[in-house]
Amino acid sequence: MELTPRIKQILIYLLNAEQPATDSEVADALGVSKRTILREADYIAGILKSYDLKLVRKKGEGSQIEGDTGRKQELLKALKEKKDQVISDKAKRRNLLTLELLRNREPQKLFYYSDMFGVSEATISTDLEAINDWISECHLEIIRKPGYGICLSGSEKSYRTAMQRFVTENMKSRRESEPDENIYLLMKEEILSDVEKVLENIDEPYLHLLTNDAYVGLLVHLAVAVERIGKGEIVSESTYDARFDNGYDIAKNIAEALEKEFDISIPQSEVNNILLHIKGAKLNYSSDTMSESGFQTDELMGIIDAMIDVLDPDLARELRYEDDFIRGLIVHLKPALYRIKNDMTISNPLLAEIKQEYPEVYADCQKAAEVVTEKTGLVLNEAEIGYLAMHFGAAREKIESRKRRKRTVTIGVICASGFGVAQLMMAKLKSEFADWDIVFKAYGIDEITQLAISRTDFFISSVRVDDLAVDYLMVNPLITQKDVLQISVKIDEYASMPARQENNDFTRQLDEINDIICRVKGVMRRYHHMEIPLSITLRSLIELLAAETTDGPRAAAVLAADIIAREQVMSQLFPEIGIALFHCRSKAVKDCTILTASACDAKEFLDESLKGIKAALFMTMPVDENRQQNAEMLGRVSSAIIEDERFLDAIRCGNEEEIQKKLQKILKGYFAEQLNNL
Repeated sequence: MELTPRIKQILIYLLNAEQPATDSEVADALGVSKRTILREADYIAGILKSYDLKLVRKKGEGSQIEGDTGRKQELLKALKEKKDQVISDKAKRRNLLTLELLRNREPQKLFYYSDMFGVSEATISTDLEAINDWISECHLEIIRKPGYGICLSGSEKSYRTAMQRFVTENMKSRRESEPDENIYLLMKEEILSDVEKVLENIDEPYLHLLTNDAYVGLLVHLAVAVERIGKGEIVSESTYDARFDNGYDIAKNIAEALEKEFDISIPQSEVNNILLHIKGAKLNYSSDTMSESGFQTDELMGIIDAMIDVLDPDLARELRYEDDFIRGLIVHLKPALYRIKNDMTISNPLLAEIKQEYPEVYADCQKAAEVVTEKTGLVLNEAEIGYLAMHFGAAREKIESRKRRKRTVTIGVICASGFGVAQLMMAKLKSEFADWDIVFKAYGIDEITQLAISRTDFFISSVRVDDLAVDYLMVNPLITQKDVLQISVKIDEYASMPARQENNDFTRQLDEINDIICRVKGVMRRYHHMEIPLSITLRSLIELLAAETTDGPRAAAVLAADIIAREQVMSQLFPEIGIALFHCRSKAVKDCTILTASACDAKEFLDESLKGIKAALFMTMPVDENRQQNAEMLGRVSSAIIEDERFLDAIRCGNEEEIQKKLQKILKGYFAEQLNNL
């Protein structure tokens, strides 16, 4: 639980108080102002929710925490364990200091912060100097005056920009973060939740093009704006008339939805700020992005042409024929130029690594940035140049590697089971390296045998596997552009080496071919589709499918228990696509099995635990020596529901004949690849 030291002190005081305590009493006890206590009350109420506790404030009596005594003691114990902890981690302390300065508009003495973080006043002074550059980049200023105190000074717009930047730099996504993490103390939890609901209910395709970070940034921007408007703190800077700008309708729709939800009036200046944020947001690149975003590309293509000539004349022709590179750069460059034009800050968490690991690419992109300045008058900062380096670096490596490659490279993709994350990683890798001569294979950590190592050039993993003593790259499960660049370099390295010598004993190959044939034929022979009553519960659905897969009631009970246990660890329900994906390795089954099931009339199941689910894909495999081969075969099927919309539709509609055709095609492809690898 990450809380500021001040909030911990207030919580401990109130939990120990036998009677309601007034704000003045709490303030006097902790040596802070009454206004500070008032300011923290909203955030404390949100934190208590996670412990099923409630902050009750009675006029004339004071505040008191109400709820189960055991839950109070649980919270008190957690707080006391950290009460006297000095925040010695310099980076973390400075991060929290930045947070406090943004939250607290009142001047505070140096002692206030030294007491809060358990360090000397000299240390706090050093910390203030260290965070000054970040504060200045947000067009704010740290005011330090004797007798006055320490606070930030700047416009309301700059405050909001800084708050938004702080949040986006300190979290991955809201769903991945705990509800009481300190970054959410910048604003009320209720406002964040309600704004998120508003965005989810707006039918606007453009919002789906935003990257996860950009979507979170928009959420924070709107939450901050709503909270400040509610307090009467409106951005007063003069803004241009944006009513005829591309995207204005989107901003206006969002503003109107917020007005209705929060019963506030959003002025034109705030609508313009929403538009600025949307047009400056980073977009996911896809084949549909260009047409859906409505970008005008003529001017951008002129800039990109000039950048290519300056950056690398020798590769200019090849770069111009890299369609994915050109489209991706246009999608990136349009909002980037808009951000710079409107003085909108952006961070690049990979900047230091790019500078260190790819200094030549970064230096070339500094020259390319000068072209942008010549063409537009806009100056790119280091973060934006870093993003250019990722685009140009990946494209250049791709071109050069095609010239150097001499043989097929086999890459192993590792995850805990070889059946889940690895398959998703493989789908992204196959997309990124579609025209490369590469073979990908998925492995669980316990499947990296000497035979697997002998057949693999190098491995890619989202977790550390140093104990395996293999050559591997540690990557993000989502495969970032930085990962693509590193993998490209590694592929080039192995493509120039002789292939590993394998035991090509003909008898062994025949045995392996026969084994593959038996497993694939068995899966197809056992497959069938079931139509399920709409009223069935989640547990009953699992038990029914388990009974259909096993030989007797005892085995069915074991398999159902295995599936339910897996569901409790990580849900296998995906209401966004209407599918439940049940799969596990169990002693209750003897062979690989695939079943599909759908609700009657292709409707959604009625049970609340199956909300949004229309059908299920049920896959099991035995506990035997063929784990890796079975996981790879069934993994092909689970990947297909993401990659093949028709396959997904066939399962949801219960079209057994179409499902069988798709399964045959998937397993035929698996069989052909296995033969090629023998």
